[in-house]
Amino acid sequence: MGNNLISIIKQIRQQYLVFLFFVALSAIVWFIQALRDTYVADIKYPVKYINLPPNRILSHEPTTKLILRVRSDGFTLLINKIKIKRPLPYNVNSFRLYSLATDSTSVYTLTRYANDKLTSELDKTNSKIEIIKISPDTLFFNFSKVKRKKVKVNVQITNPENICADQYMLNGPAYSIPDSVIVTGPFSIIDTLTGIPTEPLLLSNLSDTIFKKTRLVKLNKLDYNLQKVKAVVPVDEFTEMEFDIPLSHKDVPDSFILKTFPNIVRITHLVTLSNMEKVSAEEFHPFVVFPTEDFSVSSRLRVQFDSVPDFIHAVNISPRSVEFLIKINDEENRNNRGNR
Repeated sequence: MGNNLISIIKQIRQQYLVFLFFVALSAIVWFIQALRDTYVADIKYPVKYINLPPNRILSHEPTTKLILRVRSDGFTLLINKIKIKRPLPYNVNSFRLYSLATDSTSVYTLTRYANDKLTSELDKTNSKIEIIKISPDTLFFNFSKVKRKKVKVNVQITNPENICADQYMLNGPAYSIPDSVIVTGPFSIIDTLTGIPTEPLLLSNLSDTIFKKTRLVKLNKLDYNLQKVKAVVPVDEFTEMEFDIPLSHKDVPDSFILKTFPNIVRITHLVTLSNMEKVSAEEFHPFVVFPTEDFSVSSRLRVQFDSVPDFIHAVNISPRSVEFLIKINDEENRNNRGNR
């Protein structure tokens, strides 16, 4: 009895599977037949705008997708629904543009004029699609005047203070070869542009000058004639130098004499070996300024110095301040009395 029941169940299951197979087969046949029919459907297509009017650039890009109402067979529509679509080129300058402003910076065009050309682009993919309607029906373009300008390249270093090995230092600022690029873009941006940065360089433990290819940072709406430059980071061994230099006095009235103690200071600094011969005591001009406040109260004057060349680093003065004595200039006073 039990064996008969199991046999019956197996027969029913086999018949059921056969039934499902034929149902599925019928559905597939029906689906394939249905795909041969012609349908109307909406397809979203990415679009890229090419061939803009001469010396114009888009300041605000219009929609990047067009909705195409198309007619085609089911197979073609299904494939277009699921495949990755390459942007359709929209040749802006080949269509009539209507001005919204007297300077032609704001214009519009009707997308129905692009019907045939977009259809021919679709035909290149063997889509066999007929475009019935394009949405939106109007495209608005805001143009800016194009300007070209030679702009300096700024080499960016992530950690400029910590890139050299011991006893080495940067031998001047990093630079690029070439040192500038031609930049094209909207007049409003180009007019105030002063430099194009490179992608930041992360360097460490340098003991010699390096040359490294690096990309330029892409700034919005700008095009460069080069995408990469050779960054040069000059590195050299350094040494310490020192000079003993007399102090000069500034803003001393003719009726006074200023004396400082000491009247000579020691200046130490760092310089790379390749720049040692450029450095002499004449590069430094330490000085003190005659006190403007009640100098009977002041006890010391701060030692200052003028700017030094860029290749001189870590300048240190000893002592930082000096004692001083102010005397009446008797000779000057006698001359003044004689003149009277």
